[in-house]
Amino acid sequence: MSISASLASLGIVLSTIVVFVPNMEFISVTIFLVSILFGIYYGLMVAVSISVVYEFIIIAIIGSAGYLIFFKLICYVSLAVISGLMRKIFLRLSYWELGVFGSFFAIIYDVLTTIGYQIVVIRSDFVFQYLLVLLGTGIIFTITHVVSNFVLFSFTKTMINWIYSAFKARGIKQLMIPSIYDEETIASVVSEGGKT
Repeated sequence: MSISASLASLGIVLSTIVVFVPNMEFISVTIFLVSILFGIYYGLMVAVSISVVYEFIIIAIIGSAGYLIFFKLICYVSLAVISGLMRKIFLRLSYWELGVFGSFFAIIYDVLTTIGYQIVVIRSDFVFQYLLVLLGTGIIFTITHVVSNFVLFSFTKTMINWIYSAFKARGIKQLMIPSIYDEETIASVVSEGGKT
């Protein structure tokens, strides 16, 4: 629990450092890592805690906060559930494939929060043409988000190996995954059919 809280704090701090860089964030990669390392339960706790703390404390300092929290929670909770349920598959993906997954999440996140912006902030009915206009005007921000998520998610394999090695060196057996480079262990875990 304290490890996932530490990782959640790290996600908040790193996202706060880059808060003035539009659409670059470390929250999604932190949720992804925690869900893969510790499972869905911890992933969900981190997703909700990071979202609430970041939205109502950090964003409140620099602007209006709370309007899109529902849509952000949908995205982050979905990410935690998907990455927690499919972590054995994610462990077998290449750096490139993990980056593509991160980019895909960024696109889904931007579309859902833009729909939320249209409904909650502008207070208009959902109109697909207007959504396209909003997405078109913010395309540079979406591109920034897609590229930054690609880079961050492509490094998750390295981060998981580093965290696993650090835990193994200290004799901590709390992680729920095998080392990514230990093919024999991965094969046995995958063949167990989700008994972690």
